[in-house]
Amino acid sequence: MILVKGNRIVRVSVASEGVPTSHINGYDMDLDAVREGLEAAVRAAGEAILEVARQPRMRVRQKGWDGPVTEADYAADDVLQRMLMPLIPGAHWLSEESKQKAPLIHGEPTWVVDPLDGTREFVRRLPEFGVSVGLFVGDVLVLGAAGLPTDSVVMSGLLDGDRREARRNGEAMAMLPAERAVQRVVVSRNDYERNGIQRQLPWDVYPCGSAVVKLVHAADGRADVYFSTGPRSVWDVAGGVAVLEAVGGSLTMFNGKPLRLSPQQVRVPAYAAGAPGACLELLRRLGAKV
Repeated sequence: MILVKGNRIVRVSVASEGVPTSHINGYDMDLDAVREGLEAAVRAAGEAILEVARQPRMRVRQKGWDGPVTEADYAADDVLQRMLMPLIPGAHWLSEESKQKAPLIHGEPTWVVDPLDGTREFVRRLPEFGVSVGLFVGDVLVLGAAGLPTDSVVMSGLLDGDRREARRNGEAMAMLPAERAVQRVVVSRNDYERNGIQRQLPWDVYPCGSAVVKLVHAADGRADVYFSTGPRSVWDVAGGVAVLEAVGGSLTMFNGKPLRLSPQQVRVPAYAAGAPGACLELLRRLGAKV
């Protein structure tokens, strides 16, 4: 089992004797215990972000085309690495803001992390940023969490075979209806403000910053579909996708096929995210042959 005190893991056992374990692609682990540690780590990362936000001045630098990065990104990354890596000894680390200590090995457990998704919004003081963490085993997403620091919310999704469980601050989340109709769509702030995508869609369309926050909106019903027009990175979406899939949602590509994430493929193509029926309805409206 895993015992968490504050921001510190004080006892770890990946598969303790007598504790129910999951056998995932050749690995035995107590996935429920790992989930507890993951939720604690994501909450602590959110607290680190807010601590930086409360400072009168913030250091910001540009990463070229990748946009800004702040001391909050690095602070959250440090917290996550310190708290997540002991949960699964030997796991690999893929983060937007820190270097890999060893090369990824196909099929081995890998944490995929964006410590602060939506840095542009964070710098603008817009509450549209979040923490995204996914755990892949055998290139399959089995667990993930999305943190919304300004709302003091942590959502997690567990994907173990036929077992699908999502929860918000420890409480079970409702499943999405498979045939949900499209009424409200969330899109990127760039698509809304610069590209005017709302004029191409016949529904209520609203903008939001980070990908993980938009995925959470699709998972908890605030939006029927999150429509992404441009490529993302796997660390942007892994945590939110775990929550979305755990409530019965999916990522659908423009050809109508499900989009499967992998730490071996950093770039993620355009997609519709939400209840499967709603995703297909939106894609057909845009002329996709699905």
